[in-house]
Amino acid sequence: MIPTTPRGFRDCLPTEAAWRQAVDRRVRDSFAAWGYLPIETPTLERLEVLELAGALSDTPFRFFDSDNNLLALRPDCTLPAARLTALRLRGKEAPFRLCYSQRVFREQGSLYGEDREFTQMGIEFIGGTGAMADAEVICMLFDALSAAGVRDFTVALGTVKVLNALVAGAGGDELWQAAVRDAFHSSDFVAVDGLSTAEGIRPVYGRAIKELNRIRGGLEAIERCRELVEPLGCDDGLDQLEAVFKLVSSTEEAGTLLVDFSVISSFDYYTGIVFKAYAPGLGQSLGSGGRYDTTLEAFGRKEPAAGFALGLERVMQALEAQGAQPPSVRPDAVVTPLEGETPEQTFARAAQLRREGKRVVIGGER
Repeated sequence: MIPTTPRGFRDCLPTEAAWRQAVDRRVRDSFAAWGYLPIETPTLERLEVLELAGALSDTPFRFFDSDNNLLALRPDCTLPAARLTALRLRGKEAPFRLCYSQRVFREQGSLYGEDREFTQMGIEFIGGTGAMADAEVICMLFDALSAAGVRDFTVALGTVKVLNALVAGAGGDELWQAAVRDAFHSSDFVAVDGLSTAEGIRPVYGRAIKELNRIRGGLEAIERCRELVEPLGCDDGLDQLEAVFKLVSSTEEAGTLLVDFSVISSFDYYTGIVFKAYAPGLGQSLGSGGRYDTTLEAFGRKEPAAGFALGLERVMQALEAQGAQPPSVRPDAVVTPLEGETPEQTFARAAQLRREGKRVVIGGER
């Protein structure tokens, strides 16, 4: 037997692990600067509890424990954070500004070649609503990416309200509606085009869905979308989107903010603003988020909410693609016993250097 790790799981050697920890620490410091407080949730959740908010889009690892409960390794951190807020913060007054950096686990088919364990660094703003709350969340994403050291990143911003309204009015059944959302999520323009002309679909809505997938740019993109969908009564969310875009654009200097109406997440709990972050040379998004105003109701508490999560592994890939170098793991000093020095004196010299902020190892004979 060759003692290898399971598919999609891997070890990190000291240099990589130190680099990951440094990036993670800088991102968490950026969250703290906005007044967000850390939480930790269990690695294991009861599957039936997670599914209160709807069917899980990403396949979790499932198994039964000795109490015959069907459990799941958490596939993301938003639903556990919503559960924690509804149950553990019952009676406390919102808003809550929460952050985390935790491992998540998702089952992936062997042909995909993707990690099945990765780290999510994210925030949840629970109880905040309106353009200022959405802008806060997006500005925090900009700050987190900048703190991590990612350059020339783009945040693509949209809203699910327009697509949901068009899909609802087009006359398709639930399977068709789900297929349209999946095609948008995977940026499959060919599939969107085919679905927009499917039998039974109202042509004016089909044409709008096909066109929506291609609208991107700055404020002018919002106006193009408004001209397209306002005659159909499907312009809900555009005023909010415009206000958020203007506020973030006036605040952030790093990165690029782009309106993109094709942006939609695989998670179906988003209700308004949605966004994804991208870096040059990386085919997948670094992270994503949005507004999910109805999710907490499934856990017994009604609060608006918005948040995002960054994948640490993808951030590391972006840094490597940009030529960033890992921090040195070499000690700053090596203390060896001096002639006639006792071990206690050697340890005392090393301790003094550590108090000065240096990384010190003790060498020589033991």
